[in-house]
Amino acid sequence: MAGVPPMGCLPVMITLNSPSAFLRRDCITKYSSTARDYNILLQHELHAMQLQLNINNQGAKLYYVDIYGPIADMIQEPQKFGFDEVSSGCCGSGFIEASFMCNKNSDVCIDPSKYVFWDSIHPTTKAYHHLFLACMPIIDSIMNN
Repeated sequence: MAGVPPMGCLPVMITLNSPSAFLRRDCITKYSSTARDYNILLQHELHAMQLQLNINNQGAKLYYVDIYGPIADMIQEPQKFGFDEVSSGCCGSGFIEASFMCNKNSDVCIDPSKYVFWDSIHPTTKAYHHLFLACMPIIDSIMNN
């Protein structure tokens, strides 16, 4: 089970909730804090569920995959990962478009590898690659069990 990302750092959340979204594009702390709290509760619930499965001798195993930390790291230290842009997406204006709103008719940045976000919600291929690398220990653990 994957947690949720730092929601307050998604370009769409910055655009919709910042008092000056076009001049200052900082993460919205209250939304990222809520995401962090949710992830903690999710981990506790998964642990309780795992204990119950063990008591009932059911062989299922539950795993938690942190995506909040790796995405927050990319946003807080973009240079370390080779990113230039962390608060807007590559597609469209980069502020609000997502999913089907980014299509063959949309403007696209010249180099998506410089962006953490493809659109206003989803990471770029390069960001997903870094996320995968950060999750490798838990993936290896799942594969080895």
